[in-house]
Amino acid sequence: MIEIIAALCGFIQSILILFGRKENWIFYILNITFLIIFSFQNKLYGDVLENSIYLLVGLFGLLSWYLKYTSPLFSKFIQMKYSSKKEIPFFILSIALISTITYFYLIRTNDPFPLLDSITTGMGLVATLMMALKRIDAWVVWLIDDILMAIVYFMLPSEGLYLMILNILWIFLAIGSWWNWHRIWREEKAV
Repeated sequence: MIEIIAALCGFIQSILILFGRKENWIFYILNITFLIIFSFQNKLYGDVLENSIYLLVGLFGLLSWYLKYTSPLFSKFIQMKYSSKKEIPFFILSIALISTITYFYLIRTNDPFPLLDSITTGMGLVATLMMALKRIDAWVVWLIDDILMAIVYFMLPSEGLYLMILNILWIFLAIGSWWNWHRIWREEKAV
């Protein structure tokens, strides 16, 4: 049941983010809360750690997207655009660092997929931060992460069917979100 609720909240969030709706962060936080419970029950400790941090980043996303309309600081900082030449190396190094630290933690646990779990942890955390900052290329990172997470949930022996299906849907939603955010950015740039 927890898996179904998590998948439903994640799907609603995905549709809302596709259209750049700030309300997506409410469903994001609900989705992450249920994923923490599911991951703990299935001994995916990297996901527990990742989702706990996602919860904090989700709160930042909620705050930043809502304050964008009332605060000049957030309005200037949180703009739909591609990552700058300075941000790209930061995001890549962040993925590598988070993945490495997570991997060395996970090999000491009974996590069934420590390498995949650590890579998706690094990618997912950075993609969430990029999404909170409205960086269009976050969707490329999400696309790769969703493919890897679908594989992880597929390989779980008896759990994860709905989350695997959700990650497959997220693959297509990542493509659609990139396309829609790119279109919005191009239209705003033309004005």
